[in-house]
Amino acid sequence: MSYKEIYDSLRKKAEEAIDNKRNGKIRVVLNYSMCSVSVGANEVLKALQEVVAEGQFDDVIIETTGCAGLCSKEPILDVYMPDGERYTYEFVTPKKARAIVVSHTMYDEHIDKWLLKM
Repeated sequence: MSYKEIYDSLRKKAEEAIDNKRNGKIRVVLNYSMCSVSVGANEVLKALQEVVAEGQFDDVIIETTGCAGLCSKEPILDVYMPDGERYTYEFVTPKKARAIVVSHTMYDEHIDKWLLKM
């Protein structure tokens, strides 16, 4: 077996594991870089973890990602719904983060006034 075949096999298994983990769940992805941390991303991440645990939202996955290049809009939070819809929120505070998770998980609704405006 060549190195490429080994790599392809490992990659396929990893992608399948990720797909299975995410299947049918809401993904909440926080941009987490120096610019977002400097304006409160640590507190937002903590609030996300707390609201998911307190609400026992088993259908929510919290992830972090790097810089999106929109430093002036940080903290930015993306919500990916199971149907493929994506909602991007700007200037997220811990209070907003809690409301966003509850709104999407319990009511299947987004919050228009907090969505990213370009």
